[in-house]
Amino acid sequence: MTSSTRILILAMAAAFLMPAAFLAPEGALADDGPVLVDRVLAIVDEEVILQSDLDREVDLYRMNQEYQGETPDEDTPELRRELLDRLVESKLIIAAAKAADMSVDEEAIQRSVDQRIEQFIERFGSREVFERELRRSGTNEADFRERMTSQLRDDQYLRLVVGKFIRPDIEVLENEVRDYYLAHLEDMPAEPDSVVLSNILVPVQPSVEVRQRIQERVAEAQSALAGGRSFTDVAAEYSQGPNARRGGAVGVVSPGDLFDPALDRAVFTLEVGQVSEPVVSSRGVHLLKVDEVMDDGRRALSQVFLPIEVTEEDVQHARAEIEAARARLLAGESFATVAAEVSADPASASRGGLLGTFRMEDLSEQFQTVIDAASVGQVTEPVQTAAGWYVFLVQERIEGHRFTYEDLKEQLRGAVEGEKIEAALADYVAGLRTRFFIDEKS
Repeated sequence: MTSSTRILILAMAAAFLMPAAFLAPEGALADDGPVLVDRVLAIVDEEVILQSDLDREVDLYRMNQEYQGETPDEDTPELRRELLDRLVESKLIIAAAKAADMSVDEEAIQRSVDQRIEQFIERFGSREVFERELRRSGTNEADFRERMTSQLRDDQYLRLVVGKFIRPDIEVLENEVRDYYLAHLEDMPAEPDSVVLSNILVPVQPSVEVRQRIQERVAEAQSALAGGRSFTDVAAEYSQGPNARRGGAVGVVSPGDLFDPALDRAVFTLEVGQVSEPVVSSRGVHLLKVDEVMDDGRRALSQVFLPIEVTEEDVQHARAEIEAARARLLAGESFATVAAEVSADPASASRGGLLGTFRMEDLSEQFQTVIDAASVGQVTEPVQTAAGWYVFLVQERIEGHRFTYEDLKEQLRGAVEGEKIEAALADYVAGLRTRFFIDEKS
């Protein structure tokens, strides 16, 4: 097909598209006059970009920002211009890929879309909240899925084009990598200060009466399940967690997602439909049920949760116990001996209280404060947390350091290559604008 013939066909297509884009549904014209339904913003090669395409791109861009925990950009003409340029460039790259007989893996794209949507659902806490956020953005899951599919398809075409036409011509020299390191020295990552710690933990335990009441409530829930009642009904009646109104549904979890290792161990040993024995965590007692096992091993989880309620008297009783342990240490007793006798942290107590080495920046602000105030070999003041009362022994301090060029050479090479690819891609797309037909509407 010649260039002039293609332009003629596109012009004819636009002539057919434009009236449909501007007409309202049948019957609306007589009463209200013409109503804008959609319109063509640009034609790239043989692909049309509609106003609705740009609207979806804006919605998806802002929703992705929100998903990343950022404040979404305002929907401004400048943002729309930037995203329209991105759409035009994507269409140009697709045109170049198709001209080179490249094709994408549609099944892999759909798997990625499914995975992305599950990630969004996990981020928002439930499908209900996810769908509500979509409605708030003026869209729905089907439309969101379509836009996500289009975006991932564009990304795959981009990777194919870069791999065939750009990356083979990119060369990264040793001196370029070293120059990049020196030019960005202040931005280079560093190993932060670390500390080797031992600890003693005294948990805040509820009173005997509270524990008996929880045990009775758990037994009632287990009896109801054994009698044939559904887990959803039992959770709605007995659970005191925030998900009780959803029949105990927690959502999809991966190994390590749960706040307590005991919960993790229980969840990932259960079969689908199986209910766990009572699991005690720092927050309460849990009856866990696996509703579904995903292909990637993640699990859809429900629970009956009964919180452990402690009184101020319980808190002060634990505080007196940790202070008594600290007094023994200050009087000269071995930390390992006192930890073995007193600490409720079994993993460290069996090693004389030794926890291990921690980067200071990874510790909570509360822990950093008391540990900063202690010298090597010194026992900290007691610290209260949700798990109970702690004292720490600072065994060793390790000074942080900036990573050397040799440490980072491979990552730096990738950064330099990335910059070169980005510049070459910009030139390549500029060249595509002269090869393919583009008509942007005002």
